Amino acid sequence: MIRLFLFFLFLLSVGFSKPLELEINAKNAILINAENGAVLFEKKADTQIFPASITKVFSLWYILEKHINDLNSSTLASSHALKVVTPEKKQMNKSLPPYILETDGTTFNVLENENLKLSDLLYGMMVRSGNDASNMAAEATAGSVETFMENLNIFINEKGCKDTHLCNPHGLHIQDHISTAKDISYMLKQALTTPKFLDYFSTKFYVRPKTNKQAKKELITFNELLKPGKFYYKDVIGAKTGYHGKARYNLVSVANKGDRSLIAVVLGTSNSDNRYLDTIKLFESAFSENKEIKQVMSKDKVFKAKIPKASKILKTKLKEDIDLEYYPAEEGQIKGFIFWDDVKAPIKKGQKVASLVIKTENDEILKEKSLYAQDNIRRSFLVALKEFFIKD
Repeated sequence: MIRLFLFFLFLLSVGFSKPLELEINAKNAILINAENGAVLFEKKADTQIFPASITKVFSLWYILEKHINDLNSSTLASSHALKVVTPEKKQMNKSLPPYILETDGTTFNVLENENLKLSDLLYGMMVRSGNDASNMAAEATAGSVETFMENLNIFINEKGCKDTHLCNPHGLHIQDHISTAKDISYMLKQALTTPKFLDYFSTKFYVRPKTNKQAKKELITFNELLKPGKFYYKDVIGAKTGYHGKARYNLVSVANKGDRSLIAVVLGTSNSDNRYLDTIKLFESAFSENKEIKQVMSKDKVFKAKIPKASKILKTKLKEDIDLEYYPAEEGQIKGFIFWDDVKAPIKKGQKVASLVIKTENDEILKEKSLYAQDNIRRSFLVALKEFFIKD
């Protein structure tokens, strides 16, 4: 078995990237490739903002990561989870818990002591942006909303969302309830790989089942990217809106077209229409790009290595140039690694002696090619002489 005994790292650049240039209404925004994380566009993406109901996507992700086996478990709605006050009273009384509901908030219309499955609550969070469903799901999975929030913040911090701190599971306004466009995009990139996440995040229509308190009810998403109308976008596979007076209008969405999957986050638009217009503009601008091809390594490039007991330096080359295909807005720095095989003299001309691996900054392998010896290499004279006398 070949043993890798040495690797050599060098940095490559395929040129300067060409970020998308466009004007949008959103105060903060980012557009990334959902698979490799490449940033195509950003606008104050590191500035902390109020995520509003985008918070529910964080909660959904955490629940599916930690409690996916509990989706069919039933729970009774407590009066504590459903307690509601006016926004004015909540702002005036700082002793109230940060997750207490507000009279003008969106709901799944959960009634006290209503029996619902965790899965129904998750659909309620995504399809109807139910704040009540969010509190109830938090209680169902952690025993209390307070414990749920402690666990959620630990989880998202460990996952790399360092500029996010959440005070409740739904996103109603609390001054310390913050995130960034970049954290939201990074969260969603990871969440898309979580089993069942897209089942909830992409739902346009849901039948709320009959319960011990209510009859069956058909529900349609609020999200205008997902349903027929002036902002319907056929390539979007999932989206979530957010709004409150201080956050203004937020939207996070995922679209697939061709070989590309993109995540758009737009935050703080002046009205609801603009969040959809901005999102569509970002997607259309990116999806209109054509791939370019650029040579990143020539077959004439010589790589050298000193081989123990060899008569001379080992010189190696590729058999063909290395070309990369990329979208202009995603072009960025790449890394090259040479992994030398455990070769010893004598070495024959044309013998494979190493592998050259090209990776992205995130360590995704783009290309892997073999390097071949350019000369015959004998053992050094002294080594051969020593071995001759030892043998005799």
